[in-house]
Amino acid sequence: MLPDSRARPWPLWLLMIACAGGQGCGGADERPDAGPAVAATPAPALRVVALTDLQGYLEPCGCSENMLGGIDRFAARVAALADEAPTLFVAAGDLFHGPEQHAGPAAEDAERWRREAARDVLAGLGLAATVPGAEDLAHRAELSALLAADPFPLVVAGELPGDDASPLRTQAGVLVAVGELRVGVLGVTSVLAPGPSLAAARAEAERLRSEGAQLLVALVSGDRRLARDVREATGARLVVQGGIGRAEALAPSRDGDGWLLHGGRQGQGVLVADLHRPRSPGDDVDLSAWSMATAGEALDDEIAALERRIAGWRAEGRAGAAVDRQVARHATLKAEREALRPPPFPAEGPAFEARWIALGAEAPKDAAVGRRLRRLDRRINTHNQAAFADRRPPPVPEGEAGYVGSATCRSCHGAAYEWWRGTPHGRAYATLEDLDKEFHLDCVGCHVTGYEEPGGATVTWNRDGALTDVGCESCHGPGSLHVAEPAAHVPPVAPPESLCVGCHNEEHSTAFVFAGYRALLRGPGHGLPSPDAAGSR
Repeated sequence: MLPDSRARPWPLWLLMIACAGGQGCGGADERPDAGPAVAATPAPALRVVALTDLQGYLEPCGCSENMLGGIDRFAARVAALADEAPTLFVAAGDLFHGPEQHAGPAAEDAERWRREAARDVLAGLGLAATVPGAEDLAHRAELSALLAADPFPLVVAGELPGDDASPLRTQAGVLVAVGELRVGVLGVTSVLAPGPSLAAARAEAERLRSEGAQLLVALVSGDRRLARDVREATGARLVVQGGIGRAEALAPSRDGDGWLLHGGRQGQGVLVADLHRPRSPGDDVDLSAWSMATAGEALDDEIAALERRIAGWRAEGRAGAAVDRQVARHATLKAEREALRPPPFPAEGPAFEARWIALGAEAPKDAAVGRRLRRLDRRINTHNQAAFADRRPPPVPEGEAGYVGSATCRSCHGAAYEWWRGTPHGRAYATLEDLDKEFHLDCVGCHVTGYEEPGGATVTWNRDGALTDVGCESCHGPGSLHVAEPAAHVPPVAPPESLCVGCHNEEHSTAFVFAGYRALLRGPGHGLPSPDAAGSR
């Protein structure tokens, strides 16, 4: 597994490899690519750039500084990569639909505009082919309308169920000229039965070769077993796999004389595979620092587990030949670990090098794509403000507490209120207003109080600003009964982690650790002594 730069530091040895490869290691915010390992590696004969499971994401939430992704960053990086070598750009899995998109006529307008933006950007980057995933095909009518003008080929080996109302043009594969190579690209999706799909893929591979394909790339939306079966059936040199529901990219996996590749989801990075002398006989020499990182992690885990066992045996006073063999094995593994290095570029024969480039905040952006995204933000904002103008929260059931707004809490908890105003929670709504996103359905729920709760806020209604921001009642519950009878109705003081992770999850708050964040929520009158005793709590 590729080390997750959002969750833990990169190993020092991998940073050293990245520095040696010219990636740069000067700043604390820099994320090294998983390769390349060899600074003197020449330009490849073929570069495959791949996107897996975009799921309609155009940009990260932006609530955390270290969030990855953004189609404007993706576009800039793909263009730069294509300037360096003959490049084939492909995609696999769900491009346009994901599990978190909003339903309903008013919401669907904004979702359609987002899909159109993604389509146009990908077409502008020269997407050579894509295989659809299950979510995209579950929205057949929308997909058909979106791709009616054939912005890029939809490749599917096998016959999709007919739908006269929503005709979807597909083909089993395409032949693409890339530099001096003719590359065949075919697609297989798990939506179809594997037997007929594999037979159709095998036939398409034969057709592409008969028409001059010198190398095959298979696009798969499905599990790892399907990817392996497709590679075996077609003899594809590369299998780009989406549709496995995995956030992180997977290191390249050798399969026979080919490779299986997966680039994560939601456009958080760019998957790159470089092929050198791909028509030469023999197996590829794997130059990938990514592969070395994965092998190193596996060895580190094995060494650590063995060390624990040996320490336990010694604590128990155990000795003998069996223990000696494990000690010797430990020494062998340590030596193997220390010797682990990417091989030098071969003098002859084929070579392969894969990397996954994280698209962090430091990644350059395509200016034209960025301007389109900002126009789209404003369009959605204006649309939603009108479309949801009459939306109101459910009524508060008789006898239950309703929301009153943080300003009401101020009269008794003045110090806590003033402290809260200076926290990110106290400025949460303004961050959306600054970006023209205060009426975006994806965003507003985590920036107001009591969203869609009885008596709480909605996408457009927050009681004249009383429920903007992540207020007191977001953590302590609706306060009307407490205001009426403070002693009789005491709200919970410490919110549970389950409440926080509704917003502070991997989609919005990548560095969230409950205990650490909770400690930051202590201030004067809010867990700490207050200058004003009347405002303490």
